[in-house]
Amino acid sequence: MLLLLAVLGARIMTNAYTAESVGDVPDIQARTETRRAIDEAFQTIVPKGNVARAFWADQISRELSARDFSAARGYLLAAPVMLERDDGRAILAAADAEETGSQDQRLVKAALLFLPNETRAEYERAIEPPRVNIEPDEAEGDVIASSEASSDRTDPDLAPESPADGEAGAEFGDGDIPDEDLYAPRRASAFSLVGDRADLVRRAQRWVNGDAVDSLQIRLSAIGLIDIPNPDEEIDYARAISVLKAAGRARRLTSKYREYLTGRVDLALPEEQAFAAVRDALSQVAPMNQLEDQVVAAFEATIVPEGLRRLESDLAAIDRIAALTSPSGAVTLLESADSPEDVRKLQLIAEAGGDRAVALSKEIGPRVLRLAQIGIKWSMNLALQIMGLAAIGMALAWTALSAVGQARPVRHIRS
Repeated sequence: MLLLLAVLGARIMTNAYTAESVGDVPDIQARTETRRAIDEAFQTIVPKGNVARAFWADQISRELSARDFSAARGYLLAAPVMLERDDGRAILAAADAEETGSQDQRLVKAALLFLPNETRAEYERAIEPPRVNIEPDEAEGDVIASSEASSDRTDPDLAPESPADGEAGAEFGDGDIPDEDLYAPRRASAFSLVGDRADLVRRAQRWVNGDAVDSLQIRLSAIGLIDIPNPDEEIDYARAISVLKAAGRARRLTSKYREYLTGRVDLALPEEQAFAAVRDALSQVAPMNQLEDQVVAAFEATIVPEGLRRLESDLAAIDRIAALTSPSGAVTLLESADSPEDVRKLQLIAEAGGDRAVALSKEIGPRVLRLAQIGIKWSMNLALQIMGLAAIGMALAWTALSAVGQARPVRHIRS
């Protein structure tokens, strides 16, 4: 019973507090408690004394210099808890006075007023909408609209690979910003590192020829190009794969998580079978468009549906993090993950804090995982396990009392 007590107790703790219980959308209590932990963490990183505003502004200026606009916005959102009490109240009051936008958008707009002029101007330049030039086409006489977005908004870690690296076709246009999101950093709406079919053929040829290529990256691209039925249209699998490819290429995945990811991809698209199928597809001389069809079909033929479904659950969590923060912010957060449970925790932190999670992750590193307040996920199975644990405890107590009651005092006889 003692052994059973330990085993059942461990199982109950695992079932009650596992990150898998977070689900796709964490409940309101988990988000509220996690948000409170995030605010407390921001308060701990501010130096003591009347230097809070200078420290806060320096952090934002540093992130702007590093072109990490997601982290910079995270510090703006954290202004009420990082600054002195009077400043925090003034920011909240200014945010409440705004008539349009979500709570976070109004908060960012109010916090910008407390930045030094130079830093505020730098942030506003980063979020300004693209300029549209209307020019007549001399040949046709038509009107052409061209948008000019600032090139310094691209995260260097997420820059497209050169054609020599075989990742042609990556698009990083910032796209248009909805009116309601004017005070958020510009998100890369066309962010993609998946590449196109011709690029996949070139990389597959190098793979078959024995060149030094990363088969994990190739297979991720192949999965991104295969037409996968997507019952939830809100999930952008290409964006999630692009985040993973960017993190892997920049060596920002831990060895444990890369090992886990490799295992997941192996289950979905086995390396040996894929290599053999692609080699056969490339063994024939054919036009490029025919080779593209053959290579994609070879990858698709080696897909294992059950393994792909498991991988899709990971991609869904990563895409959710990228949607709540940014692709570069998702890469930053993934640096702290060693397991899928860690990714679930990061998703909860992103749900609760948005861009605050990115700023905090850069400040405290893997300790950010401790901020996820999962709480207890009650279920009938958990209740029955607790009842069983209580029954074992009562049986042990009864056994102990019976043993004490039946014990007789032993008299020591002196020789």
